[in-house]
Amino acid sequence: MTTRQAVTLTALVLALAAAGCGGGGGSGDGREVGASPTNVPDEGTGSGGTGIGVGVPGGGGAAGQAAFEDPMGVYPLTRQYCVQCHAGSGPGFPHIAHPDAETAFRAVVDNQKVRLLDPSRSRLVQRLSMDRHFCWSDCAANAAQMQAAIQFWADAVVSALPPDPNDPNAVNPQGVVTSEGRTFLNAARTESGRFQDELIAYWKFEEGTGTIAADTAPVGPTMNLNLTGDYEWQSGGGIAFIDTGARAMADPNDSKKLYNEIASGNGTQQYTVEAWIIPANTTQGSVDNPARIVTYSSGPDRHNFMLGQALYQYVALNRNEALGVPSNERLDGRPELATLDADEDLQANLQHAVMTYDPMRGRRMYVDGVFTEDDDPVPGANVINWDPTFVFAIGREPINNRRWFGTVKSVAIFRRALTPAQIMQNYLAGASQRFTLRFGLDATVGAGAWIEFTVSEFDAYSYLFCAPTLETAGRTGFSVQTVRVAVNGVAPVASQSFRTLNIPITASRTRLTDQCQVVPKDLGADQDTFHIFFDTLGNLSLPIADLGPNPPPAPGPAQTFAGIGVRDFAQINDTMGKLTGVGTNNATVKATYLELLQQLPSTSDPYGFVSAQQVGIARLSLEYCDQMVENVGLRNAFFGAGTFDFTATGDVAFNDQTKRDAIINPLVDKMLGTALNNQPNQTDVRPVLNTLMTDLTTTCTTPAACPATFTRNAVKGVCSAVLSSAGAQIY
Repeated sequence: MTTRQAVTLTALVLALAAAGCGGGGGSGDGREVGASPTNVPDEGTGSGGTGIGVGVPGGGGAAGQAAFEDPMGVYPLTRQYCVQCHAGSGPGFPHIAHPDAETAFRAVVDNQKVRLLDPSRSRLVQRLSMDRHFCWSDCAANAAQMQAAIQFWADAVVSALPPDPNDPNAVNPQGVVTSEGRTFLNAARTESGRFQDELIAYWKFEEGTGTIAADTAPVGPTMNLNLTGDYEWQSGGGIAFIDTGARAMADPNDSKKLYNEIASGNGTQQYTVEAWIIPANTTQGSVDNPARIVTYSSGPDRHNFMLGQALYQYVALNRNEALGVPSNERLDGRPELATLDADEDLQANLQHAVMTYDPMRGRRMYVDGVFTEDDDPVPGANVINWDPTFVFAIGREPINNRRWFGTVKSVAIFRRALTPAQIMQNYLAGASQRFTLRFGLDATVGAGAWIEFTVSEFDAYSYLFCAPTLETAGRTGFSVQTVRVAVNGVAPVASQSFRTLNIPITASRTRLTDQCQVVPKDLGADQDTFHIFFDTLGNLSLPIADLGPNPPPAPGPAQTFAGIGVRDFAQINDTMGKLTGVGTNNATVKATYLELLQQLPSTSDPYGFVSAQQVGIARLSLEYCDQMVENVGLRNAFFGAGTFDFTATGDVAFNDQTKRDAIINPLVDKMLGTALNNQPNQTDVRPVLNTLMTDLTTTCTTPAACPATFTRNAVKGVCSAVLSSAGAQIY
């Protein structure tokens, strides 16, 4: 079906929208479920550099909560527009509109829904501007309104600096056993531990500003990338592609380095593409048209290689000389290698994605250091047929389409196919710059004592503290118990991997653990101050009361349950098979059903319905309608023999209402029920379908503009609109 994607977009106008807050705009990837809210009293006065104790940093403490509740703040907006789903009794999490203001404040902060140092990148803003999630009027205007409220909050607290690490009161705060304070300014850069041999291009994206991302590999010429469009440098390294025009692209002459090192007569005929990325969502791209993460190409259908995204799948293209591949597919690097859809290897979080190629094994994909076990459908062969004029780009094609949204932390190209051990080595080395951060313990253990961590910025919301090592300057015979990392004087309740440590010290230097701990950001890497709290250290023992598990949130109104249900995956398939007459054993629809199985609703709960499921239902309905319309016997059985000319061009087939009704009436009569409380009125549906048919045929002014194939595709689009609608999928 050559116009399937265009028809799909139109058909989605009437696609299923479940009654309840789990559907509607969806959450981008349909999986964003925050933690339950916390309402835990802090020991000390909270966060943002005020007080010492166990709590949850972030949000600016009491001043931040006051700004949150202010009439110009965030809370009035969430209470007015988000209360139906996020007030504690509805299906939405976190409870950002809870009747208790402190619970709502903690829900917003603890679940990292705001970025006070950059309000425009706050999740509360992006849910409106990008995901179009339950906008109350105009999404752009609503996002601006939310951003202004977060900016008001930020103005109230960000200017308040955290404790000065050189302040004597910050060196050993009263009430806890602690180290001296330190910031990232005190940290020393460490070696990454990466495997770097055979590296021919490497972008770390550490510049933090400007329009150039430098190629730091030792092989010339230097392939610096020119940045265009709406992009954003990330704290701790990386660049986010946040708009349709964003792209990083090398000069064509510099790009030839890849051809020379890999595909030329002197090239290795093998390579590795390695990328640390954070996809913005799992709803972009398709196997036929992947969103371009990394590409070496001239346009959308001519590639030397490409690594892309298709929803939850990674897709790899590679041009080689394998026999038996049609010339058009060969030029595009197809047939593609795609990770198994059901495995959902691609997720919207920080991932290490690697594609290797060599003439013996072909393409292989690795995600987070692990081989995905997907077999290359194309035999391995030399890549000497690569085109040396192609251009290397990240985020889009060189001719500026097939965009990809997300953050790239680093990209590397090797002239060899890395081994599994080398790939795992680079995965374990991590995505971010690593530092050593040492905290003095002179006041608690004695002169020359310290505790040291390997630290990095894990993502936009957190740090990673790893492998604490204690130096006692020769003092032994005591223990270290309960180590906590505190941010601006507050040790978070959660994410305390070192809290259970109880280590006897028998040597001058002791690695306390090899574990790592994620520590939430508060004001950002350029402002946050860290201390290390101990229950017992040396001769000092002053335990911090452990708060234990969070108490349950205050009960809200009784949960209401919908009186309707959404058909689950098997029911949807059976319903579509019977309504169209195609049946569920048709080989084509069966293959599509199995492909989409993980994307279809697994329960009948309408509150659990998300946008990704809506897309899956629409795709499956198109396949059923395609099979019905293209089969003369099936379409005659459904629409009636001779009632509509499926061989006519579009300018003739739909040019009067009688012809249109020959399609609309059977669809409404046979697919929608009657006399049902939750069923749309058939008389209301018919004009909507007529309008849809008008929209589809607007350009059909000549036979050449809309041939007979278009006529059938337009019928499939209208058929899919009904078959995938709530009228057919809700009971």
